[in-house]
Amino acid sequence: MADSPEVYEVYVHAADLKGETPVAARDTLERYELAIDFSWPPEAITASLQAIFQDAVDSQRWSRNDTREQAEADPQTEDSLT
Repeated sequence: MADSPEVYEVYVHAADLKGETPVAARDTLERYELAIDFSWPPEAITASLQAIFQDAVDSQRWSRNDTREQAEADPQTEDSLT
């Protein structure tokens, strides 16, 4: 099996998705692409984003490492994102 690429790229695009969906994603071994159609209501966009991300977690395509030890060494709160 080939090694994972050293660089994984994430792209986010504003796109016209022809009214079919507010959000579309493509997830490959090398890149993650997210297209958002901002003509949709914000509630529809956020619900679609939540569904896409939840599906990625539920299917175990995305997982989270245990970062508790790192968080104790480098304390930051969730509020640091704002």
